Amino acid sequence: MARIYQLPTHTRLWLTLAMLLCSLPQLFRGPLWQSGLLVLVVVIRMLVDRQRIGLPGRTARTALLLITVALTFYSFGRLYGPDAGVALLVSLFALKYLEVVKLRDAYVLMVLGYFVCATSLLFYQGILMFFYVLACITLLTACLVGINHSDTSARAPQHLRTAAVMLMQAVPLMVVLFILVPRVAPLWNMQIGSGQVKTGMSDTLSPGEVSSLSRSSEVAFRVAFEGDVPPMAQRYWRGLTLSTFDGRTWRQGLPAGMSAQDYLVGANQTPPHWFSVLKKAALQDALHYQYRVVMEPSHRRWLYAMAVPFVTDPDLRMARDFRLVADSQVDQRLGYQVTSVPSATGAMTLTPQERQLMLTLPASVGPRARSLAMQWRRDADSDSVVVQTALHYFHNEPFYYTLNPPRLEQDSIDDFLFRSRRGFCEHFASSFTFLMRAAGIPARVVAGYQGGQLNPVDGHLVVRQYDAHAWSEVWLDGRGWVRVDPTAAVAPQRIESGLQAALDAQGNTASNLGLDFSGFSGASWFGQIKIWMDYVDFRWQTWVLDYDTGRQLAFLSRIFVSVTPMKIALALLVCLGLPLLLILGWMLWRRERHPLSQEEKEFNRLFRLVERRGLTLAPGTTPRQLAEAISDRWPKAATQALHWRQRYERLMYSALPGDKKKQLYHLRRLRNRLYKLLY
Repeated sequence: MARIYQLPTHTRLWLTLAMLLCSLPQLFRGPLWQSGLLVLVVVIRMLVDRQRIGLPGRTARTALLLITVALTFYSFGRLYGPDAGVALLVSLFALKYLEVVKLRDAYVLMVLGYFVCATSLLFYQGILMFFYVLACITLLTACLVGINHSDTSARAPQHLRTAAVMLMQAVPLMVVLFILVPRVAPLWNMQIGSGQVKTGMSDTLSPGEVSSLSRSSEVAFRVAFEGDVPPMAQRYWRGLTLSTFDGRTWRQGLPAGMSAQDYLVGANQTPPHWFSVLKKAALQDALHYQYRVVMEPSHRRWLYAMAVPFVTDPDLRMARDFRLVADSQVDQRLGYQVTSVPSATGAMTLTPQERQLMLTLPASVGPRARSLAMQWRRDADSDSVVVQTALHYFHNEPFYYTLNPPRLEQDSIDDFLFRSRRGFCEHFASSFTFLMRAAGIPARVVAGYQGGQLNPVDGHLVVRQYDAHAWSEVWLDGRGWVRVDPTAAVAPQRIESGLQAALDAQGNTASNLGLDFSGFSGASWFGQIKIWMDYVDFRWQTWVLDYDTGRQLAFLSRIFVSVTPMKIALALLVCLGLPLLLILGWMLWRRERHPLSQEEKEFNRLFRLVERRGLTLAPGTTPRQLAEAISDRWPKAATQALHWRQRYERLMYSALPGDKKKQLYHLRRLRNRLYKLLY
């Protein structure tokens, strides 16, 4: 039996386009076979619409379904979870297009399309993706409008305009609900992308790792300060504290007898004694920095902040070594508020177990370095003097700062200090920390970022991967942990002005190394676009994506003073109910004020147009008399006036109910032509 297609022909192209655009973001991150499946479905559907072939039967569709499920399991190893689940949903969305015959099938397909649009925001939350999803939703809504019009009254552009108007009418409702409805954890907080490649700083430090990372200009994180921005030389963003060394690689480590629970403190747990001491010292110091960090996905748990960071987010923890750690890896952009008090480091105490850990060195590494450090120890009367002696050594000896250091031999410390003397920040931090430990001074390596570029629009900082840096911390009695950056002794331009200035001072230009330091520099139109795109992207994150329960309560408190469920309910009632009542009243008033039909309104529009052109008409003029008056006064418009009268009479007396919209459309076109002829 032949199938009767209820889907209007003028809607099929819109529906195909909507399906392609809704699936496109997921195709970029999905397996290759998924794109092939979508192309196959579109080709089959085009041949069916051109009546070259028939729609695949139930057996063929079942086979495609089983193959799709098998390929999904093969690609992801499972059929559940965000990645596999979304891939399966997009594939089924494509297969459903092969079943569209009746209007009910089209409705199901478009509802699936709305869900597929929403899945794009699971993996991409930027403002560009938001507007892209809005465009896809507009297209799907236009399809909904179109399938309710027959082919005889098809006006595809009008469907798109109707859909756009509907979405614009929904925007105020969306804004009110976004601001007032109690916040819940967004879907993008799900743990997704566990198999993605990890980016940024690794949890170990070996010669060459940071210099390799510094060849990338990708954004690591952005920072917005609530007050003054610290100078360039003070912008040290700690990520990791590395305390164990095997002769080549520095790693994280815990002091003997100390558990991870004692080493980390969260907002919802009883603070250990060391944290209470730090907090008390921080409250007594007036110098502090308050800022918000928006971190790009790194697929790791550690975060970045200046010393000493205090946070209130229940999902973040502060470690005894002054670093921040998230409860789960950062698979999506993460925003967090920090208060840093640099001087609080002096309140920390050093346990015997920590001292032992921070003095431990591998026995067979760096004999010449040990001898040099012991000589400094004998000649100095305090630890501070030893530190200054080491810095003078790096400054006075022929050390060079470069991204392309020579390969180090088996003993990386002695080989760097006494042979190559060419390296990046990790070489200087590693060797300096070794020398301090050899001299009996507790020391550790800190890895993170240093610097950041100001966006001139609103003054937020952009820290990129090429700002990756490593430095040292030494324990000085009476002062606590003190930051010492040996790189500043060799290449002070790196700390004061950034990596580009340091490389230029050493004769290594960015172009020779294949690096892009353009950032926000330059006054060209392209540079200005980059500045504003970065600003919009950052504000989208801080104002929209980071609008959680805490920020909502803070915002509503400025309006209601005290936020209660009753006040929120009343606000929703007023913000939603009052506009609805006004719209309803306006519609009733318009109905009473303008009881005329669409046909009569068209006649009145042409009547008023003719009178504005100076032709006086008697009340009660008929359509025939109006057309004749136009022909007598403007002979060149006689033909169009005759067509207008015939179309009007056909519309009023002989048009079928389903054909009226089409006739009214043509009547308006004739009126527009008359308007041009009369003017």
